[in-house]
Amino acid sequence: MKKSIVKILALSLVAVMMCVVLVSCGGPNADPDKALASLKENDYAAAEDKVLVPTALRLLGVDDIDTVVSGTNKDGEHVTIVYFEDKAAANDAWEDVKEYFEDKKDSDWTIKKSGAMIYWGTSAGIKAAK
Repeated sequence: MKKSIVKILALSLVAVMMCVVLVSCGGPNADPDKALASLKENDYAAAEDKVLVPTALRLLGVDDIDTVVSGTNKDGEHVTIVYFEDKAAANDAWEDVKEYFEDKKDSDWTIKKSGAMIYWGTSAGIKAAK
């Protein structure tokens, strides 16, 4: 009986640790204000845009954009995060956005989708927006 309880507790602990690791990995912050603040704290020239970039993306056929956060540092590290109104809108835009940036990336360039956002940039830029 005691061995079973110890095994269950050990497995539970492993499961909790896996959840913590999975949550801590990944892309930028899902909250645009927090991502913007994080970029500024990491010495990025960063801005939030609800008009210019979303309008340009709409002209390319990408709809339902809430806001865009973008940042660049003095070393050329960069990140752009497009926050959509919901996950379905991000899913609808994913293939078009991915195709547009696929040929523009180099070895340190990443483009990904997570929930209701699509983001691209260098790994350091993405990490700075957490």
